Amino acid sequence: MIRAASLTLMLLMSTQAHAASSQWQESEGGSVRLVTVGLPDGDGRLRGALEIDLKPGWKTYWRNPGSAGIPPQIDISRSAHISAAELQYPAPERIHDGETQWAGYTQSVALPVTFTLDQANAVTLIDVDVFLGICETICIPFQASFTFDPAADADNISDALTVRRAFA
Repeated sequence: MIRAASLTLMLLMSTQAHAASSQWQESEGGSVRLVTVGLPDGDGRLRGALEIDLKPGWKTYWRNPGSAGIPPQIDISRSAHISAAELQYPAPERIHDGETQWAGYTQSVALPVTFTLDQANAVTLIDVDVFLGICETICIPFQASFTFDPAADADNISDALTVRRAFA
Protein backbone atom coordinates (compact mmCIF):
# COMPACT_ATOMS: atom_id res chain seq x y z
CA MET A 1 0.00 0.00 0.00
CA ILE A 2 2.75 2.45 0.96
CA ARG A 3 4.75 1.38 -2.08
CA ALA A 4 1.79 2.08 -4.38
CA ALA A 5 1.26 5.52 -2.82
CA SER A 6 4.96 6.33 -3.24
CA LEU A 7 4.90 5.23 -6.88
CA THR A 8 1.78 7.31 -7.53
CA LEU A 9 3.40 10.37 -5.92
CA MET A 10 6.55 9.91 -8.04
CA LEU A 11 4.48 9.65 -11.23
CA LEU A 12 2.52 12.78 -10.37
CA MET A 13 5.69 14.72 -9.67
CA SER A 14 7.25 13.58 -12.95
CA THR A 15 4.30 14.91 -14.97
CA GLN A 16 4.34 18.39 -13.44
CA ALA A 17 4.99 21.34 -15.73
CA HIS A 18 8.70 22.01 -16.00
CA ALA A 19 8.69 25.73 -15.30
CA ALA A 20 12.26 25.62 -13.99
CA SER A 21 13.15 24.57 -17.52
CA SER A 22 12.42 25.74 -21.02
CA GLN A 23 10.20 24.04 -23.55
CA TRP A 24 11.88 21.63 -25.97
CA GLN A 25 12.89 23.13 -29.32
CA GLU A 26 12.81 20.62 -32.18
CA SER A 27 15.24 20.16 -35.06
CA GLU A 28 15.47 17.54 -37.76
CA GLY A 29 17.99 15.57 -35.70
CA GLY A 30 16.67 15.97 -32.18
CA SER A 31 15.47 18.33 -29.48
CA VAL A 32 17.14 20.86 -27.18
CA ARG A 33 16.09 22.52 -23.92
CA LEU A 34 17.56 24.28 -20.89
CA VAL A 35 16.92 23.01 -17.36
CA THR A 36 17.80 24.71 -14.06
CA VAL A 37 17.66 23.92 -10.36
CA GLY A 38 15.33 26.94 -10.04
CA LEU A 39 17.12 29.26 -7.63
CA PRO A 40 20.68 30.58 -7.46
CA ASP A 41 22.95 29.79 -4.52
CA GLY A 42 24.16 32.44 -2.07
CA ASP A 43 26.93 33.50 -4.47
CA GLY A 44 24.51 34.10 -7.36
CA ARG A 45 25.31 30.93 -9.28
CA LEU A 46 22.40 29.10 -10.91
CA ARG A 47 23.17 25.57 -12.02
CA GLY A 48 21.54 24.13 -15.09
CA ALA A 49 21.95 21.80 -18.04
CA LEU A 50 21.67 22.16 -21.80
CA GLU A 51 19.88 18.94 -22.73
CA ILE A 52 20.46 17.69 -26.27
CA ASP A 53 18.20 14.76 -27.13
CA LEU A 54 19.53 13.23 -30.35
CA LYS A 55 17.57 11.01 -32.72
CA PRO A 56 19.23 7.66 -33.57
CA GLY A 57 22.10 8.11 -36.02
CA TRP A 58 22.58 11.83 -35.25
CA LYS A 59 25.57 13.45 -33.55
CA THR A 60 26.53 16.79 -32.02
CA TYR A 61 29.84 18.50 -31.39
CA TRP A 62 32.09 18.95 -28.36
CA ARG A 63 33.62 22.32 -27.33
CA ASN A 64 36.58 21.81 -29.68
CA PRO A 65 34.98 19.91 -32.54
CA GLY A 66 37.65 20.25 -35.21
CA SER A 67 38.03 22.52 -38.21
CA ALA A 68 34.46 22.41 -39.53
CA GLY A 69 32.36 21.84 -36.41
CA ILE A 70 29.96 24.03 -34.47
CA PRO A 71 30.43 23.75 -30.70
CA PRO A 72 27.39 24.36 -28.45
CA GLN A 73 27.17 28.04 -27.49
CA ILE A 74 24.89 30.11 -25.23
CA ASP A 75 24.31 33.84 -25.80
CA ILE A 76 23.08 35.52 -22.60
CA SER A 77 23.07 39.12 -23.88
CA ARG A 78 19.27 39.52 -23.47
CA SER A 79 19.21 38.15 -19.91
CA ALA A 80 18.97 40.84 -17.26
CA HIS A 81 21.20 40.17 -14.23
CA ILE A 82 23.03 37.23 -15.83
CA SER A 83 26.66 38.19 -16.30
CA ALA A 84 28.03 34.83 -17.48
CA ALA A 85 27.08 31.34 -18.61
CA GLU A 86 29.79 28.70 -18.40
CA LEU A 87 29.19 25.47 -20.30
CA GLN A 88 31.04 22.34 -19.26
CA TYR A 89 31.50 19.36 -21.53
CA PRO A 90 31.56 15.68 -20.59
CA ALA A 91 34.34 13.66 -22.22
CA PRO A 92 33.56 13.35 -25.96
CA GLU A 93 33.94 10.52 -28.40
CA ARG A 94 36.31 10.60 -31.39
CA ILE A 95 34.06 10.43 -34.42
CA HIS A 96 35.33 9.34 -37.85
CA ASP A 97 32.98 10.25 -40.68
CA GLY A 98 35.06 8.77 -43.50
CA GLU A 99 36.91 11.96 -44.41
CA THR A 100 37.50 13.78 -41.14
CA GLN A 101 37.86 13.06 -37.47
CA TRP A 102 36.23 15.21 -34.80
CA ALA A 103 35.11 15.23 -31.17
CA GLY A 104 31.47 15.01 -30.18
CA TYR A 105 28.59 12.92 -28.93
CA THR A 106 26.65 10.15 -30.70
CA GLN A 107 24.15 9.78 -27.84
CA SER A 108 21.91 12.32 -26.12
CA VAL A 109 23.86 14.48 -23.68
CA ALA A 110 23.22 17.06 -20.96
CA LEU A 111 25.93 19.73 -20.83
CA PRO A 112 26.29 21.32 -17.38
CA VAL A 113 25.91 25.11 -17.41
CA THR A 114 26.45 27.59 -14.60
CA PHE A 115 24.73 30.97 -14.90
CA THR A 116 26.29 33.75 -12.82
CA LEU A 117 23.97 36.50 -11.63
CA ASP A 118 25.31 40.00 -11.03
CA GLN A 119 23.38 40.04 -7.72
CA ALA A 120 22.87 36.85 -5.71
CA ASN A 121 19.23 37.68 -4.94
CA ALA A 122 18.32 39.21 -8.31
CA VAL A 123 15.04 38.14 -9.88
CA THR A 124 15.71 37.26 -13.50
CA LEU A 125 14.33 35.53 -16.54
CA ILE A 126 16.62 33.32 -18.54
CA ASP A 127 16.39 34.79 -22.04
CA VAL A 128 19.09 33.16 -24.17
CA ASP A 129 19.95 31.91 -27.63
CA VAL A 130 21.60 28.53 -28.10
CA PHE A 131 23.57 27.66 -31.22
CA LEU A 132 25.01 24.23 -32.06
CA GLY A 133 25.48 21.74 -34.86
CA ILE A 134 23.48 18.54 -35.13
CA CYS A 135 24.73 16.06 -37.73
CA GLU A 136 23.63 12.93 -39.50
CA THR A 137 25.59 12.65 -42.78
CA ILE A 138 25.82 16.45 -43.04
CA CYS A 139 25.68 18.97 -40.23
CA ILE A 140 22.78 21.30 -39.73
CA PRO A 141 23.31 24.48 -37.72
CA PHE A 142 20.60 24.69 -35.08
CA GLN A 143 19.60 27.88 -33.27
CA ALA A 144 16.93 28.13 -30.58
CA SER A 145 15.74 30.90 -28.26
CA PHE A 146 14.64 30.13 -24.73
CA THR A 147 12.84 32.43 -22.29
CA PHE A 148 11.63 31.17 -18.93
CA ASP A 149 11.56 32.01 -15.24
CA PRO A 150 13.71 29.48 -13.38
CA ALA A 151 12.11 30.42 -10.05
CA ALA A 152 8.55 29.66 -11.26
CA ASP A 153 8.90 26.01 -10.20
CA ALA A 154 12.03 26.16 -8.06
CA ASP A 155 11.25 22.91 -6.22
CA ASN A 156 10.83 20.79 -9.35
CA ILE A 157 12.43 17.47 -8.42
CA SER A 158 12.71 16.23 -12.00
CA ASP A 159 14.60 19.35 -13.12
CA ALA A 160 16.92 19.23 -10.10
CA LEU A 161 17.70 15.57 -10.83
CA THR A 162 18.47 16.34 -14.49
CA VAL A 163 20.92 19.06 -13.42
CA ARG A 164 22.54 16.84 -10.76
CA ARG A 165 23.07 14.08 -13.34
CA ALA A 166 24.65 16.55 -15.79
CA PHE A 167 27.16 17.73 -13.16
CA ALA A 168 27.93 14.19 -11.92
